Amino acid sequence: MIRPAAGEKIAGSGFSVIGLGQCSLDILGCVPCYPAIDSKVDLTDTLIQGGGPVATALVALARLGEKTAFVGRVGGDDFGQRIRLGLQEEGVDCRYLLTDSGATSQFSFIAVDQRHGSRNIFCHRGSASPLGEEDFPAVSLRDSRILHLDGSHPGAAVAAARWARQSGMVVVLDGGSWRPELEPLLPYIDHLVVSEAFVKALCPGSSPQQALKLLMVYGAQAVTVTLGAKGSWTLPQTGIMFHQPAFDVTVVDTTGCGDVFHGGYIYGLLQCWPLDCIMRFAAACAAIKATALGGRSAIPGLARVNRFLADASSRQELQGPA
Repeated sequence: MIRPAAGEKIAGSGFSVIGLGQCSLDILGCVPCYPAIDSKVDLTDTLIQGGGPVATALVALARLGEKTAFVGRVGGDDFGQRIRLGLQEEGVDCRYLLTDSGATSQFSFIAVDQRHGSRNIFCHRGSASPLGEEDFPAVSLRDSRILHLDGSHPGAAVAAARWARQSGMVVVLDGGSWRPELEPLLPYIDHLVVSEAFVKALCPGSSPQQALKLLMVYGAQAVTVTLGAKGSWTLPQTGIMFHQPAFDVTVVDTTGCGDVFHGGYIYGLLQCWPLDCIMRFAAACAAIKATALGGRSAIPGLARVNRFLADASSRQELQGPA
């Protein structure tokens, strides 16, 4: 277990959210269209910035005014230094972001189709070793309210989720893709928010609505499947399923939309909002993010989200009922 630094008090962290998961460096480029095999295309715009599901969700929460900390590992390379600096500049506490000095960090090259904002991701996982159970700083984080996971570092993730459940913390999982090693984690998850790809792999042939019912057997308080432009479906323990449409925006890049959606979702949990309000807020955060290149460029603060939602409500009132 990570020990507190000299002089650090351990009576409580004061963090709203602890995130344990992936962090990477994203190298993004826009293309007018995806090239054919063995051909070349010019990039119309480029950007380098930090990424990763949990890391970007914590950035979203920090911009919304929450105090967050990241638990993970980077390599001792230049990419690792840039990943750390990018989080620190956003106000995410990185004292528990370890460095594997002889290893490389995770990075992705992301080709964004400028016609409709879709992207292809080419990911290199790096050689930094995954966190183990002994690497989760449980004592130092015992007063935190929410633990956010993405299923990476499975040994540490299960140990952290088990500890969080015993400590009365809420545990949220970003299920981007299904992997068998995630199954031991699912009984410890309170809010399970997964992608369409996740449910297709775990529940082949099932509709999103059917998949939600299957996922509820693990005992979550609520399960959500996100469907991109088709919005999301949520099933709480009450059994009353509901749909949240996606907001209509001019999409530049969908990179990081799911990560920012999770940040908005967790923010709503921290405010103790009703689940339908949480889903609307999270959808707004993701929509705003989609209006700029990069997973973090357009992540909004609270005032921006509130204006967006107010404008959306005004437009709906003018249009009248569907």
